Amino acid sequence: MSHLKGYAGSILRIDLSAKKIYETPTSEYADLFIGGRGIGCKIYWDEVPPEADAFHPENRMIFLTGPLCGIPGFAGARWQVCAKSPLHNRFSYCNLGGSWGVHLKFAGYDALVVHGKADRPIYLYINNGVVEIRDASRFWTKGAIDTREALKKELGNSFRIVSIGPAGENRVTFAILLADNDATGGSGLGAVMGSKNLKAIAVYGKGKVDVASPERAKELNKRVSELTKGMTLSLPTVFASDKIKKDSCYGCTHECIRSTFHGKSGRKGKFMCQAALFYQTRAQRYYGEDNEVPFEATKLCDNYGLDTHPIETMIMWLGRCYNANVLNEEQAGLPLSRIGSLEFVEKLIRDISRRDGFGDLLANGTHRAAEALGPSAKNLIKDYITRTGYNPVYGARMFITTALFYAMEPRLPIQQLHEISILGMLWAAQAAGHGNNYITSQVFRAIADRFWGSEIAADFSTYEGKALAAAKIQDRQYAKESLILCDFIWPIMHTEITEDHVGDPTLESKVYSAVTGKEIAEEGLYRIGERIFNLQRAILVREGHKGREDDTLEEFNFTVPLKGDFLNEDCLLPGEDGKTFSRKGMVVDREGFERMKDEYYRIRGWDVSTGLQTLRKLRELKLSA
Repeated sequence: MSHLKGYAGSILRIDLSAKKIYETPTSEYADLFIGGRGIGCKIYWDEVPPEADAFHPENRMIFLTGPLCGIPGFAGARWQVCAKSPLHNRFSYCNLGGSWGVHLKFAGYDALVVHGKADRPIYLYINNGVVEIRDASRFWTKGAIDTREALKKELGNSFRIVSIGPAGENRVTFAILLADNDATGGSGLGAVMGSKNLKAIAVYGKGKVDVASPERAKELNKRVSELTKGMTLSLPTVFASDKIKKDSCYGCTHECIRSTFHGKSGRKGKFMCQAALFYQTRAQRYYGEDNEVPFEATKLCDNYGLDTHPIETMIMWLGRCYNANVLNEEQAGLPLSRIGSLEFVEKLIRDISRRDGFGDLLANGTHRAAEALGPSAKNLIKDYITRTGYNPVYGARMFITTALFYAMEPRLPIQQLHEISILGMLWAAQAAGHGNNYITSQVFRAIADRFWGSEIAADFSTYEGKALAAAKIQDRQYAKESLILCDFIWPIMHTEITEDHVGDPTLESKVYSAVTGKEIAEEGLYRIGERIFNLQRAILVREGHKGREDDTLEEFNFTVPLKGDFLNEDCLLPGEDGKTFSRKGMVVDREGFERMKDEYYRIRGWDVSTGLQTLRKLRELKLSA
């Protein structure tokens, strides 16, 4: 292991074109960029040509862990993948859980960088210090789950596998990666993996992570457990509790919604969040009862290797097209009259993944499919779908602050969205008299003051304070995405054990210091987060983002009144002086949004007129000489 505490010490690099395997030291990146997204952005900036498209051999797939990965108790088993995405031919990323990343680190590597293209289907074999490029022809065309299980049977259950399905092989723009514990990663990076003829990566490690101050880390672990005691989340489900079992990521001792469902068919797998719910309502409507079709739909997407987010919005569009006589069953080759059935979703997923018939058009995403069908089809997506094909969950019409996240990120910025939305949902439940929690308006405002820079950041009737809140959230989340810490636990914004119920934002820096031996305070960690955020911004600008001109929202945010929000149908939030306030029926105010951008650019030290970074700011952040 490395002398760098908290790190394995090496980055494994594989050039598939040249069949070359070598290592570089993590120490080249750790001080300025920590790990995870930070190191991923730096490697990408240095090595991926801006003119190369997502499927070019020079695109890198960068698999990353952080310094807290492999240390039980801190919910730090997350791992990240960075690459240029086929969704927009710009940098993007995804974040996965489970145990694959831990085994990569235990095998001796903080990261894996893959570039080039193999001349045939291959998989990577990583067994501690042994690394091989192996033939995967027998797995090509198999599902992602099927491939994972076949490799585990061949290599042993100790190995952890990340793989792609037919959708990735056929370069479907929203193809996913799938790993053990059914961990999935989006942004179309499954298609990038397929473009390299890389079917899977099998990894096994039995090393350990050296901690600089074990006793200090132990005390912090105890403190985290105390602060998060009783802090659980749950999602609505139609399934009996005896069919659902908790399925925690490696070394996690905290309560979260990560669960495995055991179906009547004998199939089992992860069933949580949007992936568990995306087909539930349609199946209920079609069958007139609750059944296991939503679970089967989720597992079909997982095995074929498709992201359920764009599938959900695509199904909505297909239904609208059918009802408006823009598209019929013969044209689509799909049983559009049976949306909600298992037969429909199975045919849709199979056709897209194999690029069969109309599925070939759909494989490029709903926006491109609507463009090909003409104005009538395009009009049917104008009121609900984001640029990357997702639903605008926790959107700008509801939370205001999140407008800046949506405007600036290359994908759904779920970690940033959660920092606001989860607190909002807890407050709404308390205000409506549901459950028994302590998130009153007074507590909400105190949390906002400590974490977002002002009490008025918790007043959702005004744009005041939202620019500062956005910048603070971004800096904290980018640091978190580099450590890498779980979104369900971190940041610890509230707790039942303190008098004011305000959480502790200093814990991340304390844990980092204890593990690595590099002393850093809360603001110092946020400064690193600011550096990484600015580096990602520079990457996107280099790849075509035009600053202020492109820091925009879809038109529906300004014109279509908000109808409801997830688990908060009445759109309740605290308003002026913490009074209950509903954003139902509201839209984003254009002038308010532009003023918020003005303030935000000033806070960032960027040019206000263009929204572009200044050389002075880049030098200040050690991103330019």
